[in-house]
Amino acid sequence: MISPVDDATTNVASSLIDALIASSRGDRHAFAYGEKRYSYQDVAALMNRAGNMLKAMNVQAGAHVLILVPSSPAFVATLLGAMKFGAVPVVVNGEVGATGLMECVAAVKPAVVVIHQNFLASLSGALAGLPAKSIIVVGADDGSHTSFVEAIRSQASWLSAEPVDGNAVALGWWTAPTERTLSHAQLATMLEGDGGDEAIEPTLTILRDFAKGETTNLARG
Repeated sequence: MISPVDDATTNVASSLIDALIASSRGDRHAFAYGEKRYSYQDVAALMNRAGNMLKAMNVQAGAHVLILVPSSPAFVATLLGAMKFGAVPVVVNGEVGATGLMECVAAVKPAVVVIHQNFLASLSGALAGLPAKSIIVVGADDGSHTSFVEAIRSQASWLSAEPVDGNAVALGWWTAPTERTLSHAQLATMLEGDGGDEAIEPTLTILRDFAKGETTNLARG
């Protein structure tokens, strides 16, 4: 079951995805990943399951969720799922390196980190101070961390959007030595235009495509 649009119209994730479902565009093609095609209904279900996964891990509204995942369904699900229940997804490029990630973790103090298996070995030292189960791995793992696939599989596909103030932070990205942010209102304004900050242009492109109801292809990472 997909959650309906509610009064949380300021919430960017709700206005992007739930609004498409409410306008009967849920069966439209959202993106392709490899051989699989995802509709907006699929995106909504992924977003809601990821949001419920984070809530089940006791992530609180306003807390930071660090994302080290290439463009993929897992990236989209985590980014939008965190936004929808009021957490702050923080996008980090895996090329930041162990030292850069260590500085990022110290500054951002994430409640959880969602990381692709390809980055785990080289960046594990930077994550050593975090509880193992607060590290969510996309892909294969030795079992010591939380599996992204297993964690979202058990979650409901319904999630009510958290009403947020327009000035609340919607998205962060790490540019050493500080985190840069956009509020829900700022992000909504940027998505309406053709501009965007170069540092997060790939992320804004994905969100902009969703906002316009257009097709986007996410390259396999």
